[in-house]
Amino acid sequence: MKINTEILTDYLNELCDNKTKQAVENWMEEDPANQNYFEELRFYWECKSSSVRKIEFDSKKAYSKLLQKKNLQKRVKIRRYLQYAAAIAILLVSGITSYLYMNTDSDQTLVVNNIANERLLNMPDGSTILLAQGSSVKHSKHFSEKVRSIELTGEAFFNVAKDKNRPFIITTSQTQTKVVGTSFRISEANGNTFIEVESGIVEFRGKNEPTNKVRLVKGDKAKFITKQHVILKSKNESHHSEIKIQYLAYQNESLKSICSDLNELFNVDIRLEGEEVPQLKLTTVFENQNLENILETISFTLDLDIEKNNSYILLK
Repeated sequence: MKINTEILTDYLNELCDNKTKQAVENWMEEDPANQNYFEELRFYWECKSSSVRKIEFDSKKAYSKLLQKKNLQKRVKIRRYLQYAAAIAILLVSGITSYLYMNTDSDQTLVVNNIANERLLNMPDGSTILLAQGSSVKHSKHFSEKVRSIELTGEAFFNVAKDKNRPFIITTSQTQTKVVGTSFRISEANGNTFIEVESGIVEFRGKNEPTNKVRLVKGDKAKFITKQHVILKSKNESHHSEIKIQYLAYQNESLKSICSDLNELFNVDIRLEGEEVPQLKLTTVFENQNLENILETISFTLDLDIEKNNSYILLK
């Protein structure tokens, strides 16, 4: 079942059957962007009737179509219909043709882009944001005197106005990015967060992890891997030798487990020969090291040989 604004409005008006109700609730659970869109629709649906008087809308025609489509045999209360009309009309005016604004409280603004193209947002400090489809940002209407804070869900390109006295901070579900004035792109996918710097200097770190951070400059890329809480830094992610682990620590961990992490982080195939090798234990810290340096450390510490093939790496 394709979920659209009409079905969502029926859901809000409690006019849909149990099957449709379940389909709507499943749709909201599938994607945070769907949940955001529903919350915005409910916000407009709950608008006071005074909002309706300000909107040009053919209420009789729309009401007649609604009754015919649903084959209703009794009158629907005028108040419910006006809420439906207000929701659709306001969305048409301010949402479907561009992007949606929602005031979450007196000082906070939530912007959700529900169209196919990136949309330009102008921030109070002169910074600009290109917000990707299905993404959202939340920010104060007026930045404070000490910091400029943005909450991002999804993907966006930032061009931050310089202000040495007020750092610009972008928080995602897993990371925090701090800048003074620069341009860069941040995106979240599969639970991981990616950043690519176009100009300036950026501090990129794990959320609530002040020591797990990396300094990025023009041309740098980084990725925060949620599972291992690791930051990978590179100039070009297509070459393993140019990717560096910012910080990764192990305490008496098996080599099998360590190699499993490395395979996932570097997208390689590291194999272990023999029955005893996978059970070998290692306590170490890898800091600002690429894959080659890490393998050399492992082989030296555990007295192993490295054999490189076209499709895999063998430790024996």
